[in-house]
Amino acid sequence: MTRPPVTVLMTVHNGEPYLRTAIDSVLAQTYPAFRLLIIDDASRDDTQDIIRSYDDPRIECVILERNVGQTAALNLGLRRAASPWLARMDADDYSAPERLETQMDLVAREASLGCIGTFAWAFRQNPQVVDGVIEKPLTDDDIRRHFWRVIPLIHGSLIMRRELMLSAGGYDERYRYAADWDLYHRLLARCRAANVPKPLLGIRRHPDQNSFLKASMDETIHIFSRALAVHGCARRERAALRAGLSYLYVNRARCDRVEGQLGELLRDVGCALRWSPATAGKQLFASIVPQGARAILTRPPKRPGLWGAQ
Repeated sequence: MTRPPVTVLMTVHNGEPYLRTAIDSVLAQTYPAFRLLIIDDASRDDTQDIIRSYDDPRIECVILERNVGQTAALNLGLRRAASPWLARMDADDYSAPERLETQMDLVAREASLGCIGTFAWAFRQNPQVVDGVIEKPLTDDDIRRHFWRVIPLIHGSLIMRRELMLSAGGYDERYRYAADWDLYHRLLARCRAANVPKPLLGIRRHPDQNSFLKASMDETIHIFSRALAVHGCARRERAALRAGLSYLYVNRARCDRVEGQLGELLRDVGCALRWSPATAGKQLFASIVPQGARAILTRPPKRPGLWGAQ
């Protein structure tokens, strides 16, 4: 049986500390019909030397002279790739050897799928040391049902039909950190999606990731607000979007508290309450009241016995 070719698209900027582990994991895939397309976004460390150290015809590297950011680099790779399927892979993560083969086997069984993700595991230094497993909704129906509540697909784990990505307009370059969620919104209007219930992607956790957390929330708030403004948005979808916005503002308020930004904290709490008082109240209660006290306060009252309380 002919195996459809897959392009693994990886963008990197100053990826020296982690890049070799990521590349090695792609080259170790059991699925034979792939190539690795690396877009080097104007790295200034030894990233290019690491890539050149591989004498492997499956690797193609495009070196950008000017740093354009991950989203624009992804669009460049999307246009350059020629295969019908595109797989994503971040330069600090790790793919299990059977990842592509498992996903492409699902493609062979369910031709209507255009976007397939997987579960993932978190790690710090050694991909074999698991910090925790990240699960996502499995079926297309469940992915759509949970879409505005929690991001239902792990971007670095995905394979997607390239023609559908192009018809959806690719990545929106206004978003530097949350472009994946925006893409899913447009992509899922064109295809069915699923997640493989196996952790096939290792997501590296490191301190550098904390620096863009608030910026990512700001972009996600903008994406949700745009979706809410669309005429004809279903009532259930509007409720989920309002709850999602409230949750995002509460999380932003938590960052404000850590940073000592009292004015922004009050503003974000106000926005959270405006979008969904119930969601905001629940999240703020969980943030402020210690866990032991929450258990006491939420415990249902004892029902009196037949002759009154004993």
